[in-house]
Amino acid sequence: MPTIVHAPYALRRGLLVDDLALCVDGEYIVDAGKLAELVARHPDALRVGGDDYILAPGFTNAHDHGRALGALALGLPDSFLETWLSQLARLPSIPPYLAALYSGLQLLKSGVTAVAHSHNPISWSELSVEIPESLRGYRKAGIRVAMHPPIIDQHHLVYAERQRFLNMLPLESREALGAANGIDLSADEYFAILDDLYSAFHDSARHRAHIQVSPAGGQWCSDELIVRACEWARSRHTRVQMHMLETQYQRIYAYKTWGKSFIRHLADIGVVGDWLTLAHMVWVEDDDIELLADCGVGVVHNISSNLRLRSGMAPVAEMVAAGVKVGIGLDGQTLDDDQDFLREMRLAWTVGNRSGMAATDLNAEIVWRMATSAAAEIAFGAGAPLGELEVGGLADLILLDLDAIRGKWAPAEYPSPELLPAYLLRRSRQEHVRHVMVGGEWVISDGERVNFDLSEVEREIWEGLNFETKRKSSSLPTVLREFYRTWNDGELPILQR
Repeated sequence: MPTIVHAPYALRRGLLVDDLALCVDGEYIVDAGKLAELVARHPDALRVGGDDYILAPGFTNAHDHGRALGALALGLPDSFLETWLSQLARLPSIPPYLAALYSGLQLLKSGVTAVAHSHNPISWSELSVEIPESLRGYRKAGIRVAMHPPIIDQHHLVYAERQRFLNMLPLESREALGAANGIDLSADEYFAILDDLYSAFHDSARHRAHIQVSPAGGQWCSDELIVRACEWARSRHTRVQMHMLETQYQRIYAYKTWGKSFIRHLADIGVVGDWLTLAHMVWVEDDDIELLADCGVGVVHNISSNLRLRSGMAPVAEMVAAGVKVGIGLDGQTLDDDQDFLREMRLAWTVGNRSGMAATDLNAEIVWRMATSAAAEIAFGAGAPLGELEVGGLADLILLDLDAIRGKWAPAEYPSPELLPAYLLRRSRQEHVRHVMVGGEWVISDGERVNFDLSEVEREIWEGLNFETKRKSSSLPTVLREFYRTWNDGELPILQR
């Protein structure tokens, strides 16, 4: 039976409209207009919503890792990315199915209806098993996923100067790490796995799952691998997502290696286009922002992660003003370790508005688009009908509790329509998400998962954790910090931030 979803206010294309009702039939929005008009056209439809709600598209988390629990909860404190990554494999692992299931359930409660999952393998040799299990977990949760199986083929210890780094280690660590070759998965094996995954799971019709390709980061992948990955994606009309310029040391690596910026190098080897999404981009060159916009490259902004791992703050307002498509991603490292997407939006908005009267503004309407239509486009592609409340679009939407957002000390009248997008962005939190629909199905009702026992999933995860098996002392973080301390950016172009 068709369902009419309605609210006195709705966020559409990042702007506020009043008295919007949508008619959902099956997985799609089939009609839109004022409530009275839709009731007249669909008199037998069910009705959900009311005067106490705000209607909005479901959010797209454009870059995450689906860890289920934050690294801090598993015993790894925040640090610089390079030292933090050296300890990540020591954490207790959660089976991919449970990790994806729990991650998906957490995101849905936050209003996220689609996620881009950058996979962290427990075992590279088991990648062909882990990815289907992760997909099964997200499918069970009821959330859409753009899946990024990763690949690296170089620099797994440090970005360059490997021998100097090894010489700084204690002898026993030097011998063990000196013999390490990174991952036991060849490029040919990786692309064979991708072919199988694409044939079995890629859904370009209903967009429940996309299989994409992920050279994990420019510094960890050879030019040959990146070119091959992009060719693979383009021949199948899917996307590429890479970590890029997350830290200043990755920027320095590019100049040490090629004498030019990372983005200019990618352009020179022919891998910059509208099928590419780059996560983080904290240290992008000012002169390269226009190139990104001209080529249609997507960028994912991960403000909490960038702050927690001491990477810096990306020039988001400048990128958006230049026409770069920017989405928001949680990266599994939210400020409060809670996957609250609305808080991430608020943080991106607040920090994105820099000091100084000459600063470029990042307004609330832009941030709403960064969380919905822009994020959906750079995660799933422009052809996926996601991220908007439009007829013909997939019915992924949320209802926010407007009265709870206003609180007891709100003005007698609702905020003015011009103020409401900013008002909502400043005050909304995860607990204000009351109802969530994915593909025409209510998956969250009154703030709780429909027909699902979340506590049982939590029990299975807790019982499977073993905090002792991988806890070993390591000198790596200390030596890595000392190693990178000598990487000087004094001769690089100055970033005007």
